[in-house]
Parts: sequence; structure tokens; C-alpha cells
Amino acid sequence: MSLPTWSDLISSFCTEDTMDSDQGKKIANPFHEEVATRRYNYSPATDISAVRLVFLKGVLEQKGNNTLRRSGRFIWCKNLRYEGRSPKGLRQLSFTVDKGQKRFTVSEDNVLCVPSKIYVNNNRYFRQREKTFSSFSSVFGYKNSYKKMAINGGYTLEEFHEIVDKDNPFKPGALVAPRLGYFYPQPSPEQAAVIDKNQQHPCGIVLGPSFLDDYIGREFYRVRFGSTTYERVHPVQMEIINEV
Repeated sequence: MSLPTWSDLISSFCTEDTMDSDQGKKIANPFHEEVATRRYNYSPATDISAVRLVFLKGVLEQKGNNTLRRSGRFIWCKNLRYEGRSPKGLRQLSFTVDKGQKRFTVSEDNVLCVPSKIYVNNNRYFRQREKTFSSFSSVFGYKNSYKKMAINGGYTLEEFHEIVDKDNPFKPGALVAPRLGYFYPQPSPEQAAVIDKNQQHPCGIVLGPSFLDDYIGREFYRVRFGSTTYERVHPVQMEIINEV
């Protein structure tokens, strides 16, 4: 697996709609995501029976998911169900949209959850790029989506927790790579002075769940990339290299 360079991660980050080409000209950034620049208000509706999900560009790799891409707008999704692991080893869920009967299936690296009581302000003048994903939950970290998947699968919460935890690819010791377009590196001042931005960014090792408490139950991990430990890494910001 070829790791992205420091420069790749910085110039291709999803908050930027353009990037510099090898010829020094501005071109469209293929990793730009509207979700990284859009504002999400609190919802007056509860999300007990349906949750607000936003989908990243990776969902288009699977045929039939085109309608899930709505310029960063969320979709109320219901009938959530756990679908086991994908060929890449990532957990998957399926759901229906609105009054439709079609079931869509996506993996956890291509979906973000916006709890109804959460307000997300992605104004670039107020939010640091490395914190772009800190306001979003994951479907396996948010209690309401988690409960719905357990109920719809016919599991108790204890049974479902055992299954989902067993399938979790981000266990302590797992080797991961920074995901191009979604991970923004944060070198220390000492590192920044000596880093060659054309060198590959180091791979990382998952140390465990984040130590930072979160009353919404967002799912973050503590990951060491080289000599730097990141305390709040969202699942969509990592790619699995190897599993323990």
C-alpha cells in the first residue's frame, strides 16, 4: 500500500474545492466534500425512528447508490440494519429512505451521522481543518442508530454489542493509514521545521478509544502516527492496512 505524502494530505483535504496541479495551476480537488463546508442545524424532529445520515463520495463505488449523494445534504434514513463486514473488513449497514422500499447498503467509512441535537458549523473562518469531523457521529457510535440496528436485527443490546465489537476493524493494535482527502496532519512545531512534505506520511497504530468523553456517544479513536498521537480520530479518517 502506498501511503500519501504530507503534501498530498494537506492539498487534497476535503474542505478545499481546488488544489495545485503539478504544473502549478489550480484544478478541482477530487476529494472535496460539501459535508465539510455545509452547516447542519438542530433538528426539531427527534431521531428515534429515523436518523440523519450524510454520505461521502465513496458510496458511488457501489452501483445503485447515486441518489444518496445530495451535495452534502443529510437524508432521513430508517429501518437501519447491520449487514456484517464488507470485503475490505469494514462494518456495513443497510436502510431505506423516505417511503421507498429499496434497501441501500453502505460501509462505515462512507457515512456520517448527524444526531438531532447536534449543530454543526463548518464555516472555514471559525473551524480548524483538523477538526472538520469532530462534530459528526458514526452510525456505530450514536446510541439511537445503534439501538435501531439492534432491534431490527432481533438482538438484545448486549448481543448486538458483542457482534459489532467483534467486527470492529479499529481494535487496539490495528495498523491504519491516513485517509487521503479526510485526514489533516498536525505536526508539532519541531516536526514542521524538519518535515519534507514530499515524503510519505507514516502509517499509524490504533491505541484504543479516545479518552475524551462525549455525551452524544460519538465514536473516536486514539491513534499514533509516527511520533504523534492524535486523540480524536473519526473512523472515516482512517484506512485499514492490517488487522490484529
